[in-house]
Amino acid sequence: MNWQGGISFARQWLAGLAAAAAALPAAAAPLDALLSATPERSAPRATLELGIDRLNRQLDFAKPDANDPTTIATTAGDYRGAHLAGALRVADGLWLSGSLWRRTLSDDVDSYRYRSWQASGLYRFSEAAGAMPALAVRLSAWGNRASVTETTTPVRVPGAILNSVTVSKPSDRQLQVDLIGTWALSPSLDLSAQLGGGSTQLDYGSLAATTRRNGCDYQLTFTGNDIFGELAKPCNVSGGVIKQFFDSSGDYGVDVAKEIAWRGYFMQAGIGARWQRGDWTLIGGYLFHQVKRQDVDDILDKRGGPVHRNNHLLTAEAAYRLHSNLSVFGRAQVNSNLFFDDMPVTYNTSTSARFGSRFSLITLGLRADF
Repeated sequence: MNWQGGISFARQWLAGLAAAAAALPAAAAPLDALLSATPERSAPRATLELGIDRLNRQLDFAKPDANDPTTIATTAGDYRGAHLAGALRVADGLWLSGSLWRRTLSDDVDSYRYRSWQASGLYRFSEAAGAMPALAVRLSAWGNRASVTETTTPVRVPGAILNSVTVSKPSDRQLQVDLIGTWALSPSLDLSAQLGGGSTQLDYGSLAATTRRNGCDYQLTFTGNDIFGELAKPCNVSGGVIKQFFDSSGDYGVDVAKEIAWRGYFMQAGIGARWQRGDWTLIGGYLFHQVKRQDVDDILDKRGGPVHRNNHLLTAEAAYRLHSNLSVFGRAQVNSNLFFDDMPVTYNTSTSARFGSRFSLITLGLRADF
């Protein structure tokens, strides 16, 4: 069919998808800026952590531009998250760890909920000797997933309006390997460095939307680049009613799979320190993350859209021991970009402009060590 404003329509349903799939929650499961090759210096046998995360206009000390509409972390609502993480020393130099997260971002109309997970194993294959650090390798898998994401806020462009967009089972999954070195500079001070990399794959189950055309409401179903429209409810208008139609987003230069279900590769490098005296422990780290995405960034380049491949992350944590095995902690993270490295599922051709915004995250929690 020849739909007036077809190009605008294609752009607009991607924008609607962006709102549904890009909840942009903060704080990721890996927390790679704080890695150490000698975790037993913090917890001899095991550790268990419970934390809550918050991000809103009042808490964001990274001071994004309040007039920039892409800074949705602070201008479109509040972020709430909670996580449970643990690690167990199963043998000398061998640790297993995992974490689960629940995250919610709310704007004026909709809320988006994601579940995140991580599982990893760390093996220290070389002990510190002289100027040589203790060396460990960590293998990990992690990802993010939602049962469904839906936006009910209409997006208007010339020629088309999507009243709602629904994406089922949007997800990402990562496989990662890191090499970590840790120097014990004194009984109370450690210095760590790391180098790592991995792969990313995005997926989704199905994509659907609703729109209104010529006075009638239609349900749209997307299969790859094919669009099937069906009359959503009885409609009486002059000139007749089209009950069904077929179209293709590819006719408008849009490739659904390549733009929202991309594959990529990443590398990262970082440095961190840990200091402990009495009941206080201070930890800080810097991480540089770089990603190369297949297809989606090439499409953005051709359209003249913004492409973000790098992220700089600073993390600082202070913990105070309340009891021999229990501590309270506060953690702050500052990012040069939104968390496209920790939540890849939120990055696509329609949301990339938002990832140019810096922001911060506050976490408070309790940690038990044994």
